[in-house]
Amino acid sequence: MISSTPVRARARLLGAALVATSLAAAMPGAKAQPYPSRSITLLVGYSAGGQADALARIIGKQLGENLKISVVIENKTGANGMIAAQAAARSEPDGYTVLMVTDAMVAIDPHLASGKQFDISATMEPVINVSWAPLLLAAANNLPANSVAELVAIGKQKTVDLSFGTSGSSTPHRLAGEMLQKVGGFTMTHIPYKGTAASVNDLLGGQIPLLFGAPTAVEPLAVAGKIKILGVTSEKRFPLLPNVPAISETFPGYKIISYIGFMLPKKTPKPVIDALNKEINQVLASDPMRAWLDKQGMVPVGGSPEDFRRQIEVDYQARGELVRALGITGE
Repeated sequence: MISSTPVRARARLLGAALVATSLAAAMPGAKAQPYPSRSITLLVGYSAGGQADALARIIGKQLGENLKISVVIENKTGANGMIAAQAAARSEPDGYTVLMVTDAMVAIDPHLASGKQFDISATMEPVINVSWAPLLLAAANNLPANSVAELVAIGKQKTVDLSFGTSGSSTPHRLAGEMLQKVGGFTMTHIPYKGTAASVNDLLGGQIPLLFGAPTAVEPLAVAGKIKILGVTSEKRFPLLPNVPAISETFPGYKIISYIGFMLPKKTPKPVIDALNKEINQVLASDPMRAWLDKQGMVPVGGSPEDFRRQIEVDYQARGELVRALGITGE
């Protein structure tokens, strides 16, 4: 009788040799080339020239200089950023394709009928929250209200036909207006526009009495005396506009902010995520970066991937409840 032991031994040796060969083929590059060792592509779901695109480019430029690599900005517009998000989710989870995300993309769009088939948080990993900014509630000069409390009062009395403009139906701007109506116990008509610039023009022209807009679009007009600002949507007064009351001073708990961050595809190794997080934190800590953000009406955030994950989770739940309550279905 012939023993099967040598056969099994040879099989084990052959299997071990194959595994070793596979590992040798896969690992040398990873060992010899620490991340990042080549060009990074940063996908932006918004048009070139906008604030998100400008932020991506200045961070990409500084990141590239620090790491001595090129960071390529690729604009993939459409579907409120979802075209870029889907492209990023399909990319290799190696850290070389990074997605820029907004709060609308991660906390509003997944709840809309148009976004139910693609949830960014299910396909991407948070890297870092880059910056945040509030919205401003601006009013025409002829509106007989100089504060949020006075606005609510005339809204309840229905002495003025109130409407508010925003940059779109499924935006943080719209949620800010809907939340104000809810906590204030009055009604306004929502007027969606294709961007903030169009709503600002109608506010100046007298077509609408109110709008919610970014500080950069609204604050200069208020300084020039062309419109007035009634409140800011951040939880506390905005550091860059300390004289503007927070809406939460009238209605405690009121808060809507916009933010921009970066994410990587699921299954990206944690050391890669942590390495990119560390590098972007260093960029955000630089004086030139902070000065640029200040001019844009934005505040640097930074922190860990876990910090950004918690921010997304909180806003995903809160905004999802509001979207469902209002029956918002998308553009």
